Amino acid sequence: MRGFQHPNSAHRFCRAYDEARNFLRPATRRKQHVPAARRRAIHVQRVAALRDVLVVA
Repeated sequence: MRGFQHPNSAHRFCRAYDEARNFLRPATRRKQHVPAARRRAIHVQRVAALRDVLVVA
């Protein structure tokens, strides 16, 4: 459980971690070229959206 006192706490953390990881993962089609600047812009937008969600929570 990696330091969690209760299995439910570990489950909630892992679920939230997976959701955040999937949200930040770049979604590109196979063999689709996306310029680095565009990938970075998308990542920055997603991080800002995630930060806003976490501030509200």
